[in-house]
Amino acid sequence: MNKDELIELKTLAIDLNDEKSVNSLSQTLSELKGAGYVKVILEFKTSADQELNKSQIDIESFRKIKEVQELPDWVVINFMIAAEKLKDSNLIKRLSYG
Repeated sequence: MNKDELIELKTLAIDLNDEKSVNSLSQTLSELKGAGYVKVILEFKTSADQELNKSQIDIESFRKIKEVQELPDWVVINFMIAAEKLKDSNLIKRLSYG
């Protein structure tokens, strides 16, 4: 599948805590298969607030970076998650002496 040529068929909001919601995903996939579709791409998205809470990102730092850099929420969140993962990796040392 060429991502540039994809057509959006449906959008579902699924609450993973609601069994009816999860069942609707299964039903929708069955309907698509019955309609003759053999491949689909599922994209999983969440809200910035939910990701901030899950990742335990410092909200004040997030807001300051977002305001100063004028970046979308997801860019700042991904940056902060990457920065945290790289914090103890000696990346700067490896790059400096590489």
